[in-house]
Amino acid sequence: MKEFVAASATNMVFTEDLKNIIHLAEDTPEDKQLLVDMLEKYNSQAQELRFGNYVFGPVVMRALYVLNDPALALKLFKDEKYAGFFDQLTSYQILGDLLFERGHYADVRQVFDLVKSRQVQGGRYPKHSITLTFAACHKENTPEAFQYAMDLWKELNAVGHVPMRKATAYAAALALNQNQPGIALEIVGTVTKGNYVTIRQLKILALIAMERLEDIVPIFRLVLEIGGPLERKQTFCREVIAKVEAAIGATKTELPQDLTRMLEYLEKNGHITDTTLDELLCQEIASTAQKKDPNASNLADSYRSRGGSQNLRNYVPKNQRSRFTRPGLAEMS
Repeated sequence: MKEFVAASATNMVFTEDLKNIIHLAEDTPEDKQLLVDMLEKYNSQAQELRFGNYVFGPVVMRALYVLNDPALALKLFKDEKYAGFFDQLTSYQILGDLLFERGHYADVRQVFDLVKSRQVQGGRYPKHSITLTFAACHKENTPEAFQYAMDLWKELNAVGHVPMRKATAYAAALALNQNQPGIALEIVGTVTKGNYVTIRQLKILALIAMERLEDIVPIFRLVLEIGGPLERKQTFCREVIAKVEAAIGATKTELPQDLTRMLEYLEKNGHITDTTLDELLCQEIASTAQKKDPNASNLADSYRSRGGSQNLRNYVPKNQRSRFTRPGLAEMS
């Protein structure tokens, strides 16, 4: 490979050559430089000489993610000579996640600005890149990051884009951290279902900061009304409850009678956890990708769970079963 990329070399770098160096490179300066040299030569070759349609952008970003080199990943992404090479939504997400995990929050904003300007795959506002951007602003937690986040929020609203709930939570949390509870309350108010664990707690913190304790009562009451053995237990972070209790102790106005009793009930019945709100906000996003053929897994599961192929002849997929069954003659006696 070193011979291929030498100044006097006339050899071409083909798709398989670049694949090899990407997967063989280790975390050493020599291997990384060789990877860059191979990438540069491959990219500089005439487009008409590339007979394959292999997309290298996400693969290169994954390699640099594994090699833990956010600086090199950002440098390649911004380099004009690689225009179009990394223009895939997956490349954006991998790069943004790498920068976020390594604490390069301002660089995440810079990458998003480039993403918007390139408008790859027909989208100017890719939802996962937006979520990473709000997450970075939340972690950065500076007046500059707050202004950027609010400008982005207004821009999204102007074009009718609805951010993911996680992005909304990050924006509201940042507003709270910047002592703007009114803005935080407005942001969480855009979520249709306000009983998500992060949204309701951010709303509570915003109301506390605005000294509106009476408006907290319905939030707790709604949680307590959701019961039953099949229902998932609704929880609150201990730090949030502590702030509610501190606000109760500091208030000079008459409190709703139910509030103190609700807090006692939550404590006794295991509704309070030691997980912090920031930990909840920064939990990894679970994959929601669906299988291409939803019936395929059902058929496979039925083969394993119904005692073998002899039972498959009578098996009907769930989505084809009738809700009501008509009794047979033997059942009508």
